[in-house]
Amino acid sequence: MKSIILQPLLSPVKTDVVIPGSKSYTNRSLLMAAMTKNKVKIINPLFCDDTQSMIKCLKTLGVRIDVFKNSIEVVGSIEDIKDKTYELYVNLSGTTLRFILPLLAVVPGIKVIKGKEELNKRPIKELVDTLRQLGGNIDYLNQQDHPPLRINSSKLKKRALSLSGKVSSQYVSALLMVAPLINGITVKIKGIQVSKPYIDMTIDCMKKFGINVINETYKKYIVPNNQTYKIRQYTVEGDFSSAGYFLAIAALTKSTLTLKNLKNNSVQADRKILDILKKMGNKITHDNNEITIQGKGIKATEINMIDFPDQAQTLSVLAAFADGITKLSGIQSLRVKETERIIALENELKKMGMRTSSTANSLIIYGGNPKPTRINTYGDHRMAMSFAVLGTKLSGIEINDPDVVNKTFPDFWKKLNSIGIKTELINTRNIVLIGMRGSGKTTIAKLLSQKLNRDYLELDELMVKRIGMNIPEIIEEYGWDFFRDQESEIAKKISSYEDKIISTGGGIVTRSKNIKAIRKNGFIILLRASVETLSHRIGDDLNRPSLIYGKSSKDEIDELLNQRKNLYEEAADEIIDIDNLKPVDVVNNIYLIIKKKRI
Repeated sequence: MKSIILQPLLSPVKTDVVIPGSKSYTNRSLLMAAMTKNKVKIINPLFCDDTQSMIKCLKTLGVRIDVFKNSIEVVGSIEDIKDKTYELYVNLSGTTLRFILPLLAVVPGIKVIKGKEELNKRPIKELVDTLRQLGGNIDYLNQQDHPPLRINSSKLKKRALSLSGKVSSQYVSALLMVAPLINGITVKIKGIQVSKPYIDMTIDCMKKFGINVINETYKKYIVPNNQTYKIRQYTVEGDFSSAGYFLAIAALTKSTLTLKNLKNNSVQADRKILDILKKMGNKITHDNNEITIQGKGIKATEINMIDFPDQAQTLSVLAAFADGITKLSGIQSLRVKETERIIALENELKKMGMRTSSTANSLIIYGGNPKPTRINTYGDHRMAMSFAVLGTKLSGIEINDPDVVNKTFPDFWKKLNSIGIKTELINTRNIVLIGMRGSGKTTIAKLLSQKLNRDYLELDELMVKRIGMNIPEIIEEYGWDFFRDQESEIAKKISSYEDKIISTGGGIVTRSKNIKAIRKNGFIILLRASVETLSHRIGDDLNRPSLIYGKSSKDEIDELLNQRKNLYEEAADEIIDIDNLKPVDVVNNIYLIIKKKRI
């Protein structure tokens, strides 16, 4: 796994940042353009994993889309969709899945739609139930209430619907956007509508595409009948979700940043971060299509985030630096995002020495003096970018899996560089432990895995899974030559792995091609022990088949060590003598080595 190390600003900066187009508006406009009979040109779209998912799904259905450097032309429309079977893959794009699902119920053919495992774990019951009320023919293909789904062509009938205000606003948006195809719709909301600004964005975009939506104070939405999408050109406004990171950086580092390509009267949800930072004492000014923030610092506060939960991670990171207690409420939706975001936040803040507490819908951060650490991103783009904000102030922050930002903001790291933040990309190698039986490779690997929060692999365990027998059974049934052949195959396979802690078998060094394979992406550490230590640890362990028949355990160890000593030492990048060390001491020694060498 790659990681990226950030070097903080040495002093406040004054500069400009051009903010990319909005992901939310790009995906909405793509879907609406596909429902428009004429060609539609979309200017300033955001090209990221989520919008690429929408483009690929529409193309799979047969809608012609031409992509250019700064624009997209949706040439075809849903009228091009044939009555056949389609398989759609949305990757991790929840917006694509939810937005396109009602459309799939209307157009011809049988459609199967799914995403990555993480997305398939996210429930979609309420939207499916609602579409079924309209006449949608939708089946779950695996787990009830979750993707993947099979959608058969249906005739959705106009009728009044009722949805809980607590469910995702994307469900409401999806229903509103398909409404012109079914001659209108009425959606009543039970309780208080969450994430209102996201619905405002949908209504705003539909208006520009020629569709009138009546919003009765978020209690009822009406799309009148006899309307069709009509537009020829649409310009995507800048993304306040992306701007939020740079607004936070300015406040934290007391810099002055002018963010260009931001609409002053935007209805985007994440625009609300401006109000929060302003209340903290930061100065915000507006000009033509740009916003300037003069950073003055941050303060602990209480924030209800029910309408802009996507900024919760960024504000949580700021709270780590604020003296006092910060409480974020209304963030229950974070528990069903790309990851369980509240738990992820607490885990990473705890690693930095921060105290937190949480409920089902809130998070409390006790601010103070965060310590540098390596941040796990959990496959979540917002975890990576939010904690990168912290790295602009605090030296020693390292972000795992930096490419996750491609989901919504592919140029994020370049934009950081443009304001003076230096970054260093690290391709993380495996830590491979070699040594004799009894040298503690398995114990050390497990402890090191916990300390570094990296996955642990045991080559002998991989062998057992591969063959379906334990090690003594494999040796008895097939012999040592077969075992070594299988070991070489496994060594070759793991050479493509990254960021793992790997414990090898004692004889891995007996074939030079094994060492060549594990060194390809591995840093090899020899745990060197004396015959006395090894024989004391092994004793007469029956789970360790004999390599030299007719000899005592100690004599066998002595002979093997003499045979392999040079092989071990030649293969090793580092050697640790373990005779007088406790396992925790060995782990600490390895930790210091890999930190120094940035492995």
